[in-house]
Amino acid sequence: MEKLMITAAITGGSSPQANPYLPKNPKEQIEAAVDAWNAGASIIHIHGRNPETGMPDHEAEYIAEAIAGIRERCDVLINVTTGGTAHRVDLDWLYREIPKESVKGRFQVIADLSKDPVTRPDLASFNAGSPVIDIYSKNKDEFLLKFVMVHSFDDMRYGARILKEWGVKPEIECYDVGMVNNGATLREIGDIGGPLYFDFVMGVLGQIPATVENVIAMRRTMPEDSIWSACGIGLSEWPMITTAMLLGGHVRVGFEDNIYLSRGVVAKSNAELVEKAVRLAGELGREVATPNEARRLLGLDADVRSAGG
Repeated sequence: MEKLMITAAITGGSSPQANPYLPKNPKEQIEAAVDAWNAGASIIHIHGRNPETGMPDHEAEYIAEAIAGIRERCDVLINVTTGGTAHRVDLDWLYREIPKESVKGRFQVIADLSKDPVTRPDLASFNAGSPVIDIYSKNKDEFLLKFVMVHSFDDMRYGARILKEWGVKPEIECYDVGMVNNGATLREIGDIGGPLYFDFVMGVLGQIPATVENVIAMRRTMPEDSIWSACGIGLSEWPMITTAMLLGGHVRVGFEDNIYLSRGVVAKSNAELVEKAVRLAGELGREVATPNEARRLLGLDADVRSAGG
């Protein structure tokens, strides 16, 4: 099997109140990224963070500060989000301060970052559809958050062309089987080139459940020459990444998806989650890829930077 690429999604759109260990500003993101790289991550997935408030804020300057600082200290690949734009269907207080952004605005940030080789992302997440995101508390018997990330096919074509123009590889995030087909269609019509790179997002309420059978179904739907990874929400993270390891896929862990090392045991850093993924890989006989090995697997240009400089 190929060596295993591990992505660490270090922040996501979570609020600082939801997780006291969450990196809350670019400086903390830099430290978290370097720690995750030292633990074995070959890819870091980041969202913008306002250094004053600690809240999600998709400004290019905040993301650029984090990317530049990470690249000064290590050779990890950088994957910047384009997702998270949402039509809210509730008024949850945790997210009231998130700026209202368009899908096209998120891709314009990628273009802005790419004008400087130091801050150009290697990859960008790419939602291949409009997932319904419901976060439900069984203990409280209530929905904590409800929204739809709206991406029309026209939005997807626009974003794919921006990434292609700037040489940023899409990580096609699929919350259900139909989204895998959307990614394949975008390649057929020429908006995405080369082998596709999918990330199967398993276990979001309202989308595909986190089961072994569903990972297999997603994998069977994608074009044969595709590269893929899987992640799971909450404690489903561990069975889903184990399944991916066994089936020859790659994996994503991190605070964006899950904060638990095991039931009731909260991770104090993203690095702890990466370390567990590395241990699982060792038990299953999957050697972990370095960032430069991940570049070759993804068909990216050779890295001209070296760790620490």
